[in-house]
Amino acid sequence: MFNALFAALKHDRDRALLAFWVSNGARAEELLTSRQRDALPGQQVLGVVRKGSRAYQQLPCAADAFVWLRLYQESAWRAGVPRGQNEGLWWTLRRPWRPLNYPAARAMFNRANSLLGTNWTLHDLRHTPAYGWRGIRRCR
Repeated sequence: MFNALFAALKHDRDRALLAFWVSNGARAEELLTSRQRDALPGQQVLGVVRKGSRAYQQLPCAADAFVWLRLYQESAWRAGVPRGQNEGLWWTLRRPWRPLNYPAARAMFNRANSLLGTNWTLHDLRHTPAYGWRGIRRCR
């Protein structure tokens, strides 16, 4: 089912988001507020600001997540998305460019759910790293 979910996503940005959510256990909002400087593919970590403590933490991530991130970034930068260390990591897919927010990410995920007839939530993805790939099924 995870492979079907991944295949249902239409954009590299969405595949990158899913790969990060599944591999690092960050809350959806924590990942969405990351900056371009926070992605360190050489170290395979992504920095996030944690919800409760507001502390900055680098989370280990799957190598595949960084591959999808780079594919997304290259196409986004060619299209004119703001580029720079202090800029947001995640952007809308159309102009005017805006940082991707939680409701928009949830809508993207819900569209994939509709195609598959599933009812997973972004929060379900947070529990997946602890259980491996079986985590999504276990949450439902």
